Amino acid sequence: MAPTSDALCVVLTIESTAGLRQARGTMRPSQAIASAHREPVIAFDAPVTTEEDARVTRAVFAIAVGAGIASMSMNFWVPFLPLYMRELGAVSDADALFWVAVAATCQGIVRLASGPVWGMLSDRYGRKLMFLRALVFASVTTAIAALATQPLHIVVAFVCQGLFSGFVPAATALTSVSVPDRRMNGSLSTVTGAVYLGNTVGPAAGAVMAVLIGYRGAILGAAAMPALAAMLAAITVPRDRIGPEVRPVTEGDAVGATEAVPPRTSARSLFTTQFSLVLLVFFATISLTQVLRLATPVALERIEGLGQATGASGVAFTLAGLASVAGIVLSQRIVRSGRLTRVLGLACLVTAGAHLVLPFSTTAVTFIAAFALISLLQAGMVPATNTLIAANAPRERRGTAFGFASGVQAIGFMVGPAMAAGFAAVSLDLGFVVLAGLFAALAVLVFAAIREPRM
Repeated sequence: MAPTSDALCVVLTIESTAGLRQARGTMRPSQAIASAHREPVIAFDAPVTTEEDARVTRAVFAIAVGAGIASMSMNFWVPFLPLYMRELGAVSDADALFWVAVAATCQGIVRLASGPVWGMLSDRYGRKLMFLRALVFASVTTAIAALATQPLHIVVAFVCQGLFSGFVPAATALTSVSVPDRRMNGSLSTVTGAVYLGNTVGPAAGAVMAVLIGYRGAILGAAAMPALAAMLAAITVPRDRIGPEVRPVTEGDAVGATEAVPPRTSARSLFTTQFSLVLLVFFATISLTQVLRLATPVALERIEGLGQATGASGVAFTLAGLASVAGIVLSQRIVRSGRLTRVLGLACLVTAGAHLVLPFSTTAVTFIAAFALISLLQAGMVPATNTLIAANAPRERRGTAFGFASGVQAIGFMVGPAMAAGFAAVSLDLGFVVLAGLFAALAVLVFAAIREPRM
């Protein structure tokens, strides 16, 4: 898609610029001839038209729908994966959980390696192409799981997902280059909200499908959904711009003229202090969120007893899903350019306080209320962090930036369960206090060290 901005203007063609520069003796004849054959470029440099603004809105909506459908399809079957493992031959519940852990760990390891590679390829060949690739392979790998005959086949499916899929970072990267920077946080919030909505609706829809047509049938139904989302995205999402960026022509040759220049940034140059700090915040929020989500059913079991824990956990995660969607909507309204670090730091502080409620909760109602509040705050932190990742990367390297973020996310998905297991073995209440302290430290880091680039 040709880039847009606050006044999407078609800039003067390179031919006219080259002519002016040649007339003034600032360009050699060979340079003028070469420049005359370049295509006109469009720049992000002032207010977009109403028509172009509508195009951007439609593109964001289509990306969000694609990511939301794919997210819902994954949550169709992953929640009942241990039960499916038993059907495939796992000899006990412990054996089923062992195979689930092996599959998830292998997926995380390969995604850690593949995420940055896909990110760099997206900057070279197009973020839309990588988004479509991720959706199509989500269907293929889910189909492998549907056709499995033993637990090892599920491990293979997860490894393939880690290698070839990863639609959330692909959707985030595509969104970040498809909108003007002034709309980035709101657009990323829309995409993230669609993912959370898919996470919330998916388990309930999958449970109904599993009851009606069995686990294998539900997984086959889920396999078709990302492919349908890919078809929708292919038709409705404009192609993103690849290649040279645009900068103003200097030397006063023509007012408002621009020229294309080749990108000068490398993947290594992304790792500035600010970019690394934002990735650290992203890793911390992902891993600490995983700790709480895995510890919640165990904590509720200790409060309510074994017989009531299942129902209480269902209520907790349903309310948390709804709170997450509310957090995304709220972030769209209150988070603006210039406020990202303040809002992010404040959210970390309030999250720390909410964690301190958990060890002192004597009823499920109190625990679930605190859990829902934390979910609301953490959901609002995700698009703010993604916006900071994008803002600290040149537009032509944002695919690479979110590729590295995908790798960091994979590490968080592995570290979080290990922390949860450690806290469960020692003391969950102590674990909640530690989480509160870590979020407070994160708030200090955000306020003291992270600077929001001007967008």
